[in-house]
Amino acid sequence: MTTIAPDLAQRFRSDGFAFPVDALTPAEAEQALAECHTYLRTVKAAGGALARYAAFPKIHLVTTWADRIVQHPAILDAVEALLGPELLVWSTNLFIRPAHSGSSLAWHQDAVYLGLNGYQQHAARVWVGLTHATVANGTMRYARGSHLRGTLPHRFGSSDLEDIMRGEEIAVDIDEAAAVDVVLQAGQCSVHHLAMAHCSGPNHTADGRFNLAIDYITPQVSPTAGEDSALLVRGRDTGAFLPETRPASDFDQAALHEFYSAVTRRQKRIDQTVLNRHGEHCGDPKQGRA
Repeated sequence: MTTIAPDLAQRFRSDGFAFPVDALTPAEAEQALAECHTYLRTVKAAGGALARYAAFPKIHLVTTWADRIVQHPAILDAVEALLGPELLVWSTNLFIRPAHSGSSLAWHQDAVYLGLNGYQQHAARVWVGLTHATVANGTMRYARGSHLRGTLPHRFGSSDLEDIMRGEEIAVDIDEAAAVDVVLQAGQCSVHHLAMAHCSGPNHTADGRFNLAIDYITPQVSPTAGEDSALLVRGRDTGAFLPETRPASDFDQAALHEFYSAVTRRQKRIDQTVLNRHGEHCGDPKQGRA
């Protein structure tokens, strides 16, 4: 039986996040990290769409290691405590901060890029540590309670290359003193609201930081426009989303077909979401972050 903290849902509602949640065992995390490295080498050698979409948004459709994580009972039990018994996986994203990397991400919200109706009450992102996540290796920082402010305006800090690489940032003040560092052991995870303002810093250590983010939704969520798909992991209802299929083995033909169809469908919709957002707010469409 999975043990869920009794105040998990309350912390998620009031703070916009909850962690640490025990998920993978240390051995499971170690195995997943090794398989992740093999996956990255494989898709780099393959090139094409597999390499282009190596980090997002459908890793779980072509690899059994990511599929095991999105289906992990401890994670599903925690998400069910927040969202209810009908759960779908909408997206998987691999976040890597290489050793001695000076890269960072500005304060931002995930929700502004996703094009999802109903995410406010019916979605959550789980951030799984395949390695330890620490302040030294550039872990996330949460702005407690920021999800209660809804979708905030974003802008680029300046036209400097460094600011552009950091991505769009929230165009209102964030209280840095009240920010919370997401410190996790390998195998633990955090869960946050899609409107949670968060950022991440550089990695000052000799080891890379690896995290797999999973976006869970319920059938009450729908695409803002266009066709989309998701993988049912608990319950029976896929709602407005076309159903996806788990991979029988890594990169098998059926899995590749599912992956190519799903990422093409998703990218078309996300591209339009980003273009519309920039057109509305700055009149200058640019490619946004995935």
